[in-house]
Amino acid sequence: MRKMRRLGLSLVLAVALLVGFAFPVGAANPTVAITVTAQVISITNDKDTWAIGTVAVDTVVYFSTNGAQNDVWSTITNTGSVTVDVVIQGTNIEGGSYDWTLAAAAGNQTYSLYANLAATPTVYDVQVKNAPTYSTITAAAGLTKTSTNKWSMKFTAPNEFNASDAGAEKTATVTLVASKHT
Repeated sequence: MRKMRRLGLSLVLAVALLVGFAFPVGAANPTVAITVTAQVISITNDKDTWAIGTVAVDTVVYFSTNGAQNDVWSTITNTGSVTVDVVIQGTNIEGGSYDWTLAAAAGNQTYSLYANLAATPTVYDVQVKNAPTYSTITAAAGLTKTSTNKWSMKFTAPNEFNASDAGAEKTATVTLVASKHT
């Protein structure tokens, strides 16, 4: 019986030695290097205010250095890491006794706002729609990283508004939004 134990122990040691040679101790484990780049969607606009001043009915004003129709004034820059599409939206003008509604055409207590791009400096063909609806600035579709696009806006005052609004300051907001180009 003792011989059997010794023989069993000898076999166990022999197998352990063989396993040790078959699978070396301290061998290098394979690795995988992971590289990732963050996707950043970001744009800037170099003009962030537009002080129109006092307007009369049916007044047309351009978002430009001198108020001229063909003076494209502002620049959108893609500061992100991917190509983007840019959309625009506006809000009603609030303040005074009556708010002015943003619409496709100026009317009673209603104003219109259109955008253009530098490629066509006298054509204001992108209707700025009321939030939450966005209008696509097609010339700014596919704006590659670090690229810029010049643009402007055309404001048309209501063709009729309440006299009680005389001298009242009114405000609205235009928002430019970028999304990844598909």
